[in-house]
Amino acid sequence: ATAMQTTKRRRRESRRLGTLFQSPLERERAFYRRLRDLGDRIQEAPDSFTHYVLRGELYLQRGEYERAKADFEMALRLTETPDQRSGWGIVEQVMRDRALYGRKQVEGKLPASGSGRQTAILED
Repeated sequence: ATAMQTTKRRRRESRRLGTLFQSPLERERAFYRRLRDLGDRIQEAPDSFTHYVLRGELYLQRGEYERAKADFEMALRLTETPDQRSGWGIVEQVMRDRALYGRKQVEGKLPASGSGRQTAILED
């Protein structure tokens, strides 16, 4: 098999298996794709707290605690006054709980002063 055929085969296998067998470069590209997609969605709907929670979790996973904290806090601010017309549904409550949990995780990892950048060792 040629190198090109091998690369195509590996990509197909990778898609079937998800991120389990992705190379570090592929995982990095996937991270930035998700980050860009969430940023676009936030620009389109800045009052949608769900996207802030998801992006905060992405930052938390990467050890970018200051950014994660900012997104979790924005999501919580947006959930302080639910839309009176639609009320609260289970999805909204779950996302709020995820924001609270994420903020709690971040606070345990940031220095007491809250300044500076913290680097995380990612656990598998």
